[in-house]
Amino acid sequence: MPVFGGKFGRAVLLLSTGRTGTKALASYFDAAFENVCALHEPPRSRHLRVASNRHLRGKLSEQRLVEIYAAARRARFASIREPIYIESNPFLHGFVGVFDRVFDAPRVVHIVRDPRTYVRSYINHGAFRGIKGLAARYYPDWMIKPERLDPRAKRRWRDMSHVERIAWRWDTINGVLDRGESVYGDRYLRVKFEDVFAEDGSGLRRLAEWIGLPTSAAFERLREERVNASQGRSLPRWEQWEAKDQRAVLDLCAERMQRYGYSTGATTPAPAPTAPTTTPSREPARAPA
Repeated sequence: MPVFGGKFGRAVLLLSTGRTGTKALASYFDAAFENVCALHEPPRSRHLRVASNRHLRGKLSEQRLVEIYAAARRARFASIREPIYIESNPFLHGFVGVFDRVFDAPRVVHIVRDPRTYVRSYINHGAFRGIKGLAARYYPDWMIKPERLDPRAKRRWRDMSHVERIAWRWDTINGVLDRGESVYGDRYLRVKFEDVFAEDGSGLRRLAEWIGLPTSAAFERLREERVNASQGRSLPRWEQWEAKDQRAVLDLCAERMQRYGYSTGATTPAPAPTAPTTTPSREPARAPA
């Protein structure tokens, strides 16, 4: 029996390579539905990122992941009364194969984003600046690296540009999350960030319907506010990148991009929608990770 079997009528995990709208989605679902508790990176989450990466390196078993996740959530779950639990958490990529051991028939949503806008957003949110930059450089398993994932890897983190590092991460972590399709079958859904946050709201409505939630006027109103746009300007729009950086992204990501339905031609990618959000009713807003 799952660790939290019988606790929720439905559990949904929103997973991605980063904060690709995950904060906004938790806000939506939490505010729009009285029978939903939706949390974005609830407290006691950051160590789950490290656990994910240690598991990918073969240092933590799946059973140990279950124990770590259960310990991180047990106290919080004791206070939740809503029958539907949604956790939006990009730190859980390594846990994608174990949620059936945690919840009854969980649903997994894998959110992907065009790497040409994802790489820019990730870098401009400070991935290599300040405390996060120090963690990426010195803290083992905070940022997954080729040589730590495979000691025989020809590509080495220290020899990669920032663009190459995040493009490699996009391809690697999405490859891990792709596993959800074989584990969960029709309880797994891969969706594009660009579709979910389309201006007409159609993608968001389809996602809500797949989860089993009816859209409402309150739900629709929450699409209008926008926050969490990249503040930094260290990396400009794709068409202004140096050719070597454009080639690096396409060399690392083109195969998976094509499978996800993204064009890999020379044309500029469509502008990424800004993820709309509202402050979650149960969680204070936090700075981007």
